[in-house]
Amino acid sequence: MTMKLHFASLSLGASVDQQTGNLSVFDVVDEIRTPQLPIQIQQLVISLSLEKSGTGPATGKMFIHVITPDRKQALVGSGEMNVPADQRRMKAVFRLGGFPVSQFGQHRFVLSWLNAQGVKEGEALLDFDAIQTQQIAQGMSPSEKPELPN
Repeated sequence: MTMKLHFASLSLGASVDQQTGNLSVFDVVDEIRTPQLPIQIQQLVISLSLEKSGTGPATGKMFIHVITPDRKQALVGSGEMNVPADQRRMKAVFRLGGFPVSQFGQHRFVLSWLNAQGVKEGEALLDFDAIQTQQIAQGMSPSEKPELPN
């Protein structure tokens, strides 16, 4: 039994309606602009929708890794995956509270899933950039503030 990726996103919020099964994603994150680091993002959310092939149940494990701009990799989370036989799709929302960002540059989340035998079936890659912006000093008059590019 394999699981195929239909949708994946990185955002600041998401929910799955328990009655309809609809997945809603709020405030998609593709870049974070800040004058200085380190910062902590209060809540970062990974959402995905997978579809099962076949008619039986699907079991396995999921892993979430992050790769930082210096190419270091860290395990952020893992868990069991169980999709009953009568369910074709699985929607999941993973909330990462207080997520630290300590480097400017491209960050990548790798969400991978393995079947019950431990064989990798697929992965979702979710990227975001941490971009340094100019800090505007408080108390400056509008004419003294530096111009920021659009």
